[in-house]
Amino acid sequence: MAGLVEKTYGDALFEVILEEDPSKLSDAKAELSAVDSLISGIPELIKLSKTPTVSKEEKLGIMGDAFKGKLSEYVYNFIMVLTEAGRLDEIGHISKYFGQRCNDYLGIADITVITCEPLSESAKAGLSEKMSRLLGKKIVMTEKIDKSIIGGIVVKNGNTTLDGSVRAKLKALRTDIGSVIC
Repeated sequence: MAGLVEKTYGDALFEVILEEDPSKLSDAKAELSAVDSLISGIPELIKLSKTPTVSKEEKLGIMGDAFKGKLSEYVYNFIMVLTEAGRLDEIGHISKYFGQRCNDYLGIADITVITCEPLSESAKAGLSEKMSRLLGKKIVMTEKIDKSIIGGIVVKNGNTTLDGSVRAKLKALRTDIGSVIC
């Protein structure tokens, strides 16, 4: 469940773009995510944004120098609003919430597929088609490799996890055998 800060700011950005130019939602989502990754990778910037001895004007100047002309008007202005409000440290939560709002509006489901080795292109296409039918949305798939699952597949969509890994099946078998023996 979204907190008040990410909901307030994420909804504000979403509503502005939706009202003015809904075709910009997807680009804004990607830009905000990229800015989140960049800012999250520079903890000193977050610390600076919270430092009371640095004036708002200086903070806005730093952010303006860093992002002016490199972002869309919507995302640039949004970053400046976050900076002025002292909420730059919340950009990760806001970006995630905003992305979910955009996906809901655009009919997109972000799924993460975890396997012990890369999937073939045909397996990806088949899985994407099945998940699209199941969820009734267009699928954007992120693939991760995790050798510890031994085999099989784990699919994550939001708070839902479908675990068809060998590791999960062995764990279930261990539990079943343990309940019979004990």
